[in-house]
Amino acid sequence: MIDLEGKKVLVTGGEGFLGTAICKKLREKGAEPVILRHSQVNMHDLQAIILFMTAVKPDYCIHAAGYNGGIEFNRMYPADILYSNTVMGLNIHHACEYLNVKKIVSIMTSCAYPDTGMEVLSEDTFWDGQPNKTIRAHGIAKRTLQTAAEAYNDQYELDAVTVCVTNLYGPHDTFNLVRTKVVGALIRKFAEAVIEEDDTVECWGTGAPMREFMYVDDAAEAIIQALIVYDDNTKPLNIGTGKDISIKQLVEYIRSSVKYEGEVFWNTEKPDGQMKKLLDTSRMKEIIDINPIPVEEGIKKTVDWYVINKEKADAKK
Repeated sequence: MIDLEGKKVLVTGGEGFLGTAICKKLREKGAEPVILRHSQVNMHDLQAIILFMTAVKPDYCIHAAGYNGGIEFNRMYPADILYSNTVMGLNIHHACEYLNVKKIVSIMTSCAYPDTGMEVLSEDTFWDGQPNKTIRAHGIAKRTLQTAAEAYNDQYELDAVTVCVTNLYGPHDTFNLVRTKVVGALIRKFAEAVIEEDDTVECWGTGAPMREFMYVDDAAEAIIQALIVYDDNTKPLNIGTGKDISIKQLVEYIRSSVKYEGEVFWNTEKPDGQMKKLLDTSRMKEIIDINPIPVEEGIKKTVDWYVINKEKADAKK
């Protein structure tokens, strides 16, 4: 078990959505988060990362940086997504090994899992097929993190593990419609429909897909606990709530939170994506102590934050 009190923890993507929550939680635990900012360090450049880390001398690392978006963003930029996420992941592992960082936790997402139609995604099935075509480039890039954790441990004895996080939402997310994912896109659409007094809001697909949603602060707490206690580099550790809801139910929560009274039009010519993605969290519950807030409550908190910060949130890339 790791004692984080007074320790420096490098957080790649530390100024992003998840990274912001991770840094807040680290400070609460007495650690010193060191943010690797994209504006200062090009994570595609290994030497730039090594120079930065040489100066700050981190004890541990949480790799939270990523380049992705919703279904349309993944359709438009698969090559950029594959390249950027793969190179960033390999570079940070190489730099951590080179500079003797004590441990690195890399964050994957559920898109890395195979689209096998299984009801629940268990860590034991992680390599049992291809990710869904709509997010395959992102999923394959994230899988590289698990391969890197094993390879760098085997060759260099680097303490490297991965966690696989479900769909996140909450304050400080991007609500830019090109980059945001389903929760951010829907909150913005319905909030603007209220402001503009629109009679109808269009939602993509059928609303039937089942998804698991986790409030970002809960995920950040689980990730930091994984840094402290998780040590199995042979498979990821799923981090989620263990519960899923339909996209239609999500829409109802958002519509209620923003007090929208118009109609919802489901554009079935748009893709649904994978029909079900629910993580098996049985291993997580054995070692991680969290009590995730219900989606309805988390959506209300997110909507309240968004209404206050709308202009900045909409512009965030």
